[in-house]
Amino acid sequence: MAEDGPRTLTTVERTCRLLDTLKELEGAGVSELADHLGMSKGGVYNHLATLHEHQFVVRTDEGYELGAKLFNVGQFVKHRSRLYNVAKSEVEKLAEETGECAHLMVEQFGRGIYYHKAIGGEGIAQEYHIELLEEPDHLHWSSSGKALLAELPEERVREIAAEHGLPRMTDHTITDVDELLGELAEVREQGYAQNDEEQIRGARAVGSAVTHRDEVLGSISVSGPTSRIDDEKFHETYPRLVTQLTNVIEVTLETRDGQARPEL
Repeated sequence: MAEDGPRTLTTVERTCRLLDTLKELEGAGVSELADHLGMSKGGVYNHLATLHEHQFVVRTDEGYELGAKLFNVGQFVKHRSRLYNVAKSEVEKLAEETGECAHLMVEQFGRGIYYHKAIGGEGIAQEYHIELLEEPDHLHWSSSGKALLAELPEERVREIAAEHGLPRMTDHTITDVDELLGELAEVREQGYAQNDEEQIRGARAVGSAVTHRDEVLGSISVSGPTSRIDDEKFHETYPRLVTQLTNVIEVTLETRDGQARPEL
């Protein structure tokens, strides 16, 4: 029987599942982890002992938690990103100019990862925006995500929809892949994506993708309550702002490459 892909190591898979479960449970003991994972207590303990030795988990009075070394690894990944180093200041300018919340997103494995957030003077729901930095997000319900999807081939969009689904968050969320593809065609034509209460009731957002030499690197967006983001801002002001800033980011990336500077 032919294999669909490369072989994976069962031991590594179990370790990855254990780390994910520790995150989900916000820490747990050996018995609780064994129940969740369907593993023996001895097997769980051996995995934890190895992870502890390499400082990826720490012991607590209640059991084990993820270690701060994982934070260091994540920071390393982020700070090695050319996009992050160029776009961070532009995202902060967007938040300052609009007074709302601005984000920088990248796509990996069909989900959106928020690399940076900036909250302007009028920004709301700060806890929610912090949570966005902690979990991969679906792409189909946010302006950032739709801006990224619009730059991908149709086949890849269908693969992402099949793998992760198109769950509904509000009555306005697109849950049909053909409808989504139709909107993505409009996004490509106009150069920006919109989220009109599709992710959160009472909230709007506008996002635009950052591309560089035929590669989609990420997207930036600005979001806020419908009471402040009126139709003029939603359809004119914010689309102009985000597309201008993505253009600045793209030009800066091109200039850096043209000067043959080392990749950050």
